[in-house]
Amino acid sequence: MKEITTTMLGASGVGKTTLLTSMYEQLEKISKEVKLKLEPDKETKAILDENSAKLKSMADELKAEERKKGISGTSAPAGPESLPKFTFNINEAGSKTKLRLLFRDYPGGYVSPTDPVGRDFVKKLLRESAAVIIAIDTPAMVEPTIIQGDKWRLTGQSGRWHEARNQPDDILKIFEAAYYKLKEPKLVILAPIKCETYVQSEESANQLLGCIKEKYAPLLEFLKHPSRAENIAVVTAPVQTVGCMFFSRITIEDFNKPRFWFRKRNTEATYAPKDNDELLRYLLSFLFRLHNDDLLVERSEIVSFLRHVLKHETVFKQAVKEFAENRKTTGGFAILQGEQWLNI
Repeated sequence: MKEITTTMLGASGVGKTTLLTSMYEQLEKISKEVKLKLEPDKETKAILDENSAKLKSMADELKAEERKKGISGTSAPAGPESLPKFTFNINEAGSKTKLRLLFRDYPGGYVSPTDPVGRDFVKKLLRESAAVIIAIDTPAMVEPTIIQGDKWRLTGQSGRWHEARNQPDDILKIFEAAYYKLKEPKLVILAPIKCETYVQSEESANQLLGCIKEKYAPLLEFLKHPSRAENIAVVTAPVQTVGCMFFSRITIEDFNKPRFWFRKRNTEATYAPKDNDELLRYLLSFLFRLHNDDLLVERSEIVSFLRHVLKHETVFKQAVKEFAENRKTTGGFAILQGEQWLNI
């Protein structure tokens, strides 16, 4: 069975693995909502169960410092080929697998030009993947801010740590190399995480959306260039990976290194991730749309496969469509480009 690959893109420490884990947490919720079963393979389940336990443990604390309490980043001591593959099978209850989604994670250091082997590996992943999810460290992108209740506003030093933590210039260069001669449609999702502080009202969420557009303007300009814009859908999807932990403060260590602290707003709050399933909704919206495009069948191996899988599976096809159609479009969720690739 052909796998549909999605690359988790981001620099070291931004939370790519955390984002993947929090999405895994939503599988049971999804299965109850629609007649679909999303099941990880044995290796994927073992890794993500361990990561999930760490996230829940962090949520039990009143205060948390991300470097000590967060999930450890992905490592590959034997090089890129030793990296784990996160595989999810999608089917109807009681039936064989209809669709297989593969998510690729990697050490964040691969984004840096100081690791040319790792960087070439990431470029190759982007070229081969149907979708890319860019994990964004939200506090690094927006802090310091002034916060009043559920509202916040930027200060003159906003995003002081954005370049160092999220490495948007390096991310752009990888896209420039991978998407230089784009021939097939692609989905790009910008996913701010650790964003609980900034999405508690529609006004605040819209401000976060504006901040993403500003901080990632060079990348967005590249993606909407006339030579490739018609083949790229771009979406913003803020994900509350823990739900109960809110940004508290930044302390500065030796050599001017920031340490980000988070805390609960009340002692009774518990682990409550939110909107993690939206990543899958947008991904399946994109795949469903590809399946319906007659013009792509001849030149796209992925589309040919999707056409084969979904053509006669009426119940499965309807379940995928129902799940995808219920995606969010407000509260920081927005289609910035390529809406035609998400209309189902």
